[in-house]
Amino acid sequence: MKWEKKMIEEIKLDNGLRVEFYDYSRKVAGDRWLIGLLVKVPMRVDRGDFNAFDNADELYEKFLEQNGPEVSFQLQKERNFIDEREKAEVFSSLLSNLKRHALSYMGHKAFSANFKRKKIQEFQERLSWWQ
Repeated sequence: MKWEKKMIEEIKLDNGLRVEFYDYSRKVAGDRWLIGLLVKVPMRVDRGDFNAFDNADELYEKFLEQNGPEVSFQLQKERNFIDEREKAEVFSSLLSNLKRHALSYMGHKAFSANFKRKKIQEFQERLSWWQ
C-alpha cells in the first residue's frame, strides 16, 4: 500500500551515513489515526563491497542492473487507532525512543559494511534460486 510520507528530519552520523526520518501518519476512521514513523538510511554500493564474493565483477554488475547503486536500511514504527488529540504526543514518543535506541546502532562504524554485505548475500541467494 502506498502512503504519503513527509521528511521531518535528517541526521548525519559520525560514520558518514545520513539518517532520514519520515512521518507517514494518516487518519483511519473518524478521529482515529495510524501514527507512522519511517527511518531510512541510504547507502551507496560500490565495487569494493563485492570483494569477498566469488565472481565479484559479474555479481556487482548484476546487482547494479537489478537494484541500482544504492541500498537502504529501513525501520518502521507504528501505533494504530490513536485519538487525534494524542497523535502529536505519540509521534514524538516514537521518534525520541527510536533516536535514543537506534542511532548508536546505525552509527556504528561497521554498520554500513555489514548491512551491504547482508544485502549482497541475499541478492546472491536469489540469483542462485533462478539459475
